[in-house]
Amino acid sequence: MWWYRRRVPDDLIRLIGRAEFRESLKTSEVEVARTRAAYRNAEVAAAFESANTQAVLEALPAVAVTELAPDELQYIRDAVRARVVDEDEAVRIARPDDDSLDAYEGIRSDEFDETSRGLRSGLLAIGPAEKRKMETLLNDIGVSIAPDSPAWHEAVYKATEGHHQALLDIRRRMNGEFNFSHPRPIMPTSLSKADVKPSSTKVDLGHVIDFHIAGLVGNHFKRKVKRCLNLFGEVVGRSTDVANLRQQDVTQFMRDICRLPAEWSRRFDAGESIEELMNSEPDKVMSPTTYEGNYRGPMSTFFKRARANFKAQGFDELSVDGIPYLGNRVADEDQQRALFDEELETLFEGDAFAVVASEPSLEPLYWLLAVMLFTGARPRELCQVNPQVDFGTLDDVWYVDLNEKSAAGAGIKKSIKTGEARRLPMHAELLRLGFPEYLERLKSQKADRLFPTWRVKGGNPFTAQYDLVSDLLKKVGLYTRNAAPSEQVTGAYVLRKTFITQCRNQGVVSKEITGHRDGSTTKVQERSYVFGLEPLSRKVNELSKLTMPVKFPMPLHTR
Repeated sequence: MWWYRRRVPDDLIRLIGRAEFRESLKTSEVEVARTRAAYRNAEVAAAFESANTQAVLEALPAVAVTELAPDELQYIRDAVRARVVDEDEAVRIARPDDDSLDAYEGIRSDEFDETSRGLRSGLLAIGPAEKRKMETLLNDIGVSIAPDSPAWHEAVYKATEGHHQALLDIRRRMNGEFNFSHPRPIMPTSLSKADVKPSSTKVDLGHVIDFHIAGLVGNHFKRKVKRCLNLFGEVVGRSTDVANLRQQDVTQFMRDICRLPAEWSRRFDAGESIEELMNSEPDKVMSPTTYEGNYRGPMSTFFKRARANFKAQGFDELSVDGIPYLGNRVADEDQQRALFDEELETLFEGDAFAVVASEPSLEPLYWLLAVMLFTGARPRELCQVNPQVDFGTLDDVWYVDLNEKSAAGAGIKKSIKTGEARRLPMHAELLRLGFPEYLERLKSQKADRLFPTWRVKGGNPFTAQYDLVSDLLKKVGLYTRNAAPSEQVTGAYVLRKTFITQCRNQGVVSKEITGHRDGSTTKVQERSYVFGLEPLSRKVNELSKLTMPVKFPMPLHTR
């Protein structure tokens, strides 16, 4: 039986709570053990990193403020709002793919619900983890207040107000509305005079990077920012005194990273040096969207905040503005497209999908692809459907509800991209294939999600299954990761795009079905005059016009 062992660094034992990780991998197969050990090692590394962040925060002085003035409270609220909206803008500048954007917006929807509950109840930053998270948030805007001090709860409430307001701004973006980012407010003199910055007269770049990372919201985008800043520290030198950091260093770094191989991080983790990677003359370097979103955007935010927090230590006015992408890639090359008619036949009328239609263990994959093709729903929205409450009939029409407010299955964090529930009538083809019977069977079995055998990861019931769709596309020869810009076929989203394209080509109005505005009303009318959901009968009439150019096989596992 193979075991995993890793020693905890001496300076982290107090924070980790043990001196060594030692546990069975529960397998005698060496290849299985290596895989499990790799996953466990990543988790342990994350624990070390979190402990290091906590150590950095503990080293910062906390001000025992007795009372906060109105202008100070206003600053806390506005600064937090600007910070969170800035992060959202950085994500969108990166032009994430549909799956990543859905996951990100799901996280933001969860945060919106959490801040709403907290503001209503006043129960904010109660436990140790929540307090550390709030300390990080306040530190990032230059405010350090001792937890449970007289001013702590005031600051926490105002920071949560700012966070909630930022999430309202983000929700408007999710609904297709445009709103400008908010400039970061000027810190009141009374707060800036407080000893809230590191007291050392000399601060190295590594400390500034760690300080910035500690203040990031713990979502998937944080990993990208950390990777970028750690690369910056590796190239320029973490021990560099920030007072000696110059614009030339920054400009050269941004030019150099355009020459890095697209898979530089994997190769770096495997032992190659940055110098070797820079000189490797790769066939494929990072893309312009990756450069803008994962490097230039995060670096811009980093310099603004580092200047605000470490001006006293000599941090200069540095910028990445005007430093262009110098690689040989083009924008939008990772975007997926719709499938052509003959490709639909290749995917669904061949031997590979015949196996999916007949193999009981692949029944969830069968229904995911079938329902996406005939409704255009997003994969996460479908996977979180609860058969106990999210389907039924109305006027003899079968429907499925996509609703983040209805009861969720165990471990599921429901998320609708726009935040607005919608009701989907079932296409005649789904009735022919037996989808209502599948739902009834799950309901009778007390299942609380559409695909109960699939693993839930981070509250998302689809993320862990993404490779199932990719593998099927590879088997039938449709998978094209290296296709021309906007021509890729890599995952489930090709079916959503196919549905929308087929609807357009056949004159079917699909926007209300897919969760977009239908264009018949203005934003003002939607917000102030239109009440209630669109009648189901209208969607039924539109959907009845749609025919897919493919003969979808019957599911043998339900016969």
